[in-house]
Amino acid sequence: MIRSKIAMGFLWALLALVLHVVPGAVGPAHAQGSRKDDIVFNSRGIPLAGATVRVCAMPASGQPCTPLALIYSDAALTQALANPTTTDGLGNYFFYAAPGKYEIEISGPAITTKQIPNVILPNDPASPTFSGAISAFSLTLSGNLTVNGSTTVVGNLASGTLNLSNQSTPPGSASSGTVNLYTRTADKRLYYKDDTGTETGPLGAGAQTNAINTFTANQNLDSGLHIKGPDPYNDLARYGGYFNNSPPSTTASCTNASTSVTLAAALDFQDATAFPATSVGNGIVLYKCGAATGLTTPPAPTVTPFGVTNGATTYNYRFVAEDLQGGLTAASTAGSTTTGAATLGTNSVTLTNATWNSTLNGEQVYTCSGNCNVSVNAPINIAGFTNGRFNGNYTIIAQTATTFTVYSPSATTPAVTSESTTATMKVLACNILTMSANSVSTIETGGDTVLRYLVYVNNSPAFFVQSHDPYYEERVRQRAARLRCMTTLRTCWPRRTPLTFPRRYIYQRRLVRRSMPQPYLPAPRPPIQKLSYPQIWGSISLG
Repeated sequence: MIRSKIAMGFLWALLALVLHVVPGAVGPAHAQGSRKDDIVFNSRGIPLAGATVRVCAMPASGQPCTPLALIYSDAALTQALANPTTTDGLGNYFFYAAPGKYEIEISGPAITTKQIPNVILPNDPASPTFSGAISAFSLTLSGNLTVNGSTTVVGNLASGTLNLSNQSTPPGSASSGTVNLYTRTADKRLYYKDDTGTETGPLGAGAQTNAINTFTANQNLDSGLHIKGPDPYNDLARYGGYFNNSPPSTTASCTNASTSVTLAAALDFQDATAFPATSVGNGIVLYKCGAATGLTTPPAPTVTPFGVTNGATTYNYRFVAEDLQGGLTAASTAGSTTTGAATLGTNSVTLTNATWNSTLNGEQVYTCSGNCNVSVNAPINIAGFTNGRFNGNYTIIAQTATTFTVYSPSATTPAVTSESTTATMKVLACNILTMSANSVSTIETGGDTVLRYLVYVNNSPAFFVQSHDPYYEERVRQRAARLRCMTTLRTCWPRRTPLTFPRRYIYQRRLVRRSMPQPYLPAPRPPIQKLSYPQIWGSISLG
């Protein structure tokens, strides 16, 4: 039978209730240890001398138990004690060990081996030290808490002052789902490192969201920036707008002379009430809503592959004509080719030889590693020959299946007239779209003018072809009108003869004179005595 010599005091019981020490291996310690005293009795209740006392760290296993713990004969934990130890002549034993959980195993003659698990050696309340992890429901300290190692707090850590020792070398990555918080020796600033090893800091006041911030160094922004404005501009995104390469769309029903349309799907359209700073709602485009265009459907385009020949890829093209008001025609029937290049754009051909001859003052014939498949008149670029005269930009003037010829004149026979090596020719593969000469006049029979053509490739919108440039044409018309007025005024304007002109003419004259630069002001002319009103009116009429 084994009886305890020293009962746990009230203080130890209270601390054991408050703190639950997480099981773990107890390593060497050089702090204040806890003492364990006890007596071993035999079955008749007589103290047993020479009994074996084995102390194991929790969790322990086996009989005899393992692993053995480190035990000492002094409170400073500097004098190691043999483990297992034995009882003295009166059955007493004692040892010091670091605070924690242990298993004590008692064995000896005339007694049955007894294992006592989860024996708690508590900390000195005056200066508690923990060598493993601590899980506490409530921990109240009136003094300082010193942690040598890592501390995990789940919940709130309240402290008037949190003192951190400066680190000359940042710690490693934090464990999963945590961060390491530390200060650096170099600048005594606060940093943290997450579980990926990414360091953030120094932490501090930083930029304030409700105050003016002045930056004296360049700032790199690796994400979006949206400015409400007005300085330097107003960003639509700050007022609820959005940008999308594929904007949402739906169908709508519209009625002639009505400003309202009925949508098949509401989507997320917003009116001006959603943007009080601008009083402007979402911008929308309604295709095919309004008066029908006067344009007729364009004819099918003729498709001619150019640059690369003998292709086997099919391309279909359709035209949609757009008038000056945005009205659209139906799509034309498809114009097709079945011999287009597999890849439109830059294509490369491998060359094996270049030879110069004196035909037409100089030609160069290039040999391809296979079929050249290039068009006559196609512009090309050649690179890779050792002799520079065989490299450069040329236009093909003739071709066979495996060769092509370019014009390369020379007053004298070049020093090198042939080279065999591996080089590269690059050519632009494209499809040329054409319509008959009278197509535009046929399309514009309804009175509207073609602004541009929308080109669809394989039934998907691809690009625009401009037909008219209203801005350019208006500027040309205005310039022509000014020149006509200037010519008339320089020739016919009477300097002294008083005349009465209609209001329209006076307005036009002032407009022209105000808009003309100083060097082009009309020069004085001798008076014209016989000048009739109809002549002046007719000569300056603006077309």
